[in-house]
Amino acid sequence: MSTAGRQAFVLDAARTPYGQRGGALAAWHPVDLAAELLERLLLRSGAAASSVSGVYLGCASQVGAQAGNIARRAVLAAGWPEGVPGVTIESHVASSAQAVHLAAAAVVSGVQELVVAGGVEVMSTVPLGASLAQPAVGKPMGKRLAARYGGSEGLPPPGLAAENVARRWSLTRSDLDSWALDSYRKALSSQARSPSYLAALGGVERDEGLKDPPSRSLVRALVPAYVPGGSATAANMAKEGDGASAVLLGAAPAARRLGLAPKARFVSLATAGSEPALWPVATVPATRLALEKAGLRADAIDWWYVHESSSAAVLAWAREMNVPEERVNPEGGALASTSPAGAAGGGLFAMAAHCLAGGSGSRALVSVAAEGGVATACVLERVP
Repeated sequence: MSTAGRQAFVLDAARTPYGQRGGALAAWHPVDLAAELLERLLLRSGAAASSVSGVYLGCASQVGAQAGNIARRAVLAAGWPEGVPGVTIESHVASSAQAVHLAAAAVVSGVQELVVAGGVEVMSTVPLGASLAQPAVGKPMGKRLAARYGGSEGLPPPGLAAENVARRWSLTRSDLDSWALDSYRKALSSQARSPSYLAALGGVERDEGLKDPPSRSLVRALVPAYVPGGSATAANMAKEGDGASAVLLGAAPAARRLGLAPKARFVSLATAGSEPALWPVATVPATRLALEKAGLRADAIDWWYVHESSSAAVLAWAREMNVPEERVNPEGGALASTSPAGAAGGGLFAMAAHCLAGGSGSRALVSVAAEGGVATACVLERVP
């Protein structure tokens, strides 16, 4: 969709520091972590909970502690009025990005005027794939899907997908490792300045993965994690993590009523599919579609925020889009921060919006790909 006509704005956005599995945020219940960030977001903005007309949260593994419409549970746990609805979205690691898209569409359509979107995932408690470990209630493949993809790598997990991408785009192990180390370097530099998009939790003030960044020699010494002689290792693949993200979206009247200066304007939204075996680069058709809907060329975008499910995912995307690598993930990405699946996309929106609001560039694009071959992309523009 294009957001021509009625407009949607990012009024504020934040994410928690991301914790490693079993680390600093592991003791948080996912509902409580999401509720804490919802409260923090409104405190930062000065908005009243009663003025929020809906909450959309992404969550990738909706089982156990994350089951039962976690968005609604987080709204209630935050002490917000019972009249504020909550809706949970699942699209693997694109869940919270899709939540932001749905919220923006609701604002543009006039259905809602002030909305919160984001996501949560505590992978220490509910690890990736936990929702699949329920054999008594069936498995997700189905006969028709198995007939189409069961005898191939059509629906590969992240590690095998990264290997597929690295082979297709002739990316070397050195290429992948260098990008991963660069991600750490940029994240360390950014978070040393206490960026405004981070909402510290107690003693956790920055991403836990930055405590002990790997050395080049250690990265080089790692053995391939998925395929003998392959390129994907623990260093150039995103690790599971814990965290939450939240974006306050609104129409212009809501911003004026709250006395908030919008941080960014939504220009275009796009969702696209691609070959499942190469799902990390579903960002390519999604990015092209978002640019087309915005009536822009790639050289009109100053900053690109692309989810780092792996080094291969970002490098292949950059080659296809012919984008300067130094303009991609300027504050580092999931390779450095870890990737709480349900929160990752919302976190990228928080980083992009604050980057633009700080006067660094006029436009940014956020794109996230998810397993199965689906991706979102969104163009944001700085508000003068």
